[in-house]
Amino acid sequence: MIHTYQKPLSGESVGVVFGSFAPLHQGHLDLIYRAKKENDGGALVIVCGFDGDKGGPDMDLKRRYRYVREFFADDDLVAVYAINDGEIGAAPYPNGWEQWLDEFYKIFEKAVEPNCIDSSDLTLMQYYWPERHWYVGDREYYVDLDAMWHEKVTFVDRTSDNPISATKIRNNPIKHWDKITFPFRRIFSHNILICGTASEGKSTLVTDLGKYFNAPHSWEWPRDYMKESCVSDWELDGADYMAFLQGQYDLNKKLINSPANNGIFFADTDSMVTRMYAEYYAKDDTCALTEEEFQKIAIAADEYARKSRWDKIFLLGPHGTFVDDHERYMAHSGMKERQELYEILCENIKRTGNWDKVVELKGSYYENFMVIVNYVRGVIENGRN
Repeated sequence: MIHTYQKPLSGESVGVVFGSFAPLHQGHLDLIYRAKKENDGGALVIVCGFDGDKGGPDMDLKRRYRYVREFFADDDLVAVYAINDGEIGAAPYPNGWEQWLDEFYKIFEKAVEPNCIDSSDLTLMQYYWPERHWYVGDREYYVDLDAMWHEKVTFVDRTSDNPISATKIRNNPIKHWDKITFPFRRIFSHNILICGTASEGKSTLVTDLGKYFNAPHSWEWPRDYMKESCVSDWELDGADYMAFLQGQYDLNKKLINSPANNGIFFADTDSMVTRMYAEYYAKDDTCALTEEEFQKIAIAADEYARKSRWDKIFLLGPHGTFVDDHERYMAHSGMKERQELYEILCENIKRTGNWDKVVELKGSYYENFMVIVNYVRGVIENGRN
């Protein structure tokens, strides 16, 4: 995991900071920025641990390494590398130092340039490595490193000035949202999908919830596409549905990753809904979409569903009268047709393994609104789970 090119650090001394960074938070930055500022060569950051150690599958070692690199990508005074303790055969702490340090020395020689002693005789050029200055936030690491050699080790008591920890964040990320570095926020965003068949009030619900919680919220991207392309539901073909899948996924992803996201995101629709319409319309001879095209759409939709992560899905079933907004195909507006669409959607949610996240909404608009409001209040108060 040391093969990503980064500009080598150079100077008389280099600060070293290591940790699991699950996630990288403001307390870690207290260490890293101090190491960067107190050493003219900058800071060498080592993301370490082993697969499955902290944070679950959403925060494995490879992803943590990538996100920490992303955070410091524009900073030439911070070099980021990784050590996978499992790959090098290092035993869990407090053992394993010997194997870990052997790997660290290899990284150091890759990440840092040696200094040259000036000499008029090029045949007598001499080189020496910058001094290492270790910065640790755990007392145990300080004692271990200080006892191993005579390199400089500084203990920074992060908890006294900035009492935050990765454990606190993982237990309730929204409560500590301001302490989480930007790349890691996408992992902790609590993503809520509100879906159903057409004309059930979900778009209004999503908009009102977004405004109520000052949260980013998506809309039905396919509606924008259809207006711009001047195309009706019955004219949609395979290429149009493929565009729907990509466009909606990109919109949702953009809003989840937006700086405006404070931990809660509401989505109006996603690939499971697009697949529902495609499956139903492909069976209608009056529509342009063919069964052959649908099979390709289904594969793509399932892949987008796999890449998406929903923490909760609120599902609106058919009810009331279908509202003709002059943008929808009224041939499918009857209660029978809407019920068939709804059943397809339920099967899509089950097939993608998301049914355990579903809450079916069966009340009035305000009752449904308050169900979601109370759920979100609980998430904010008590944490992600």
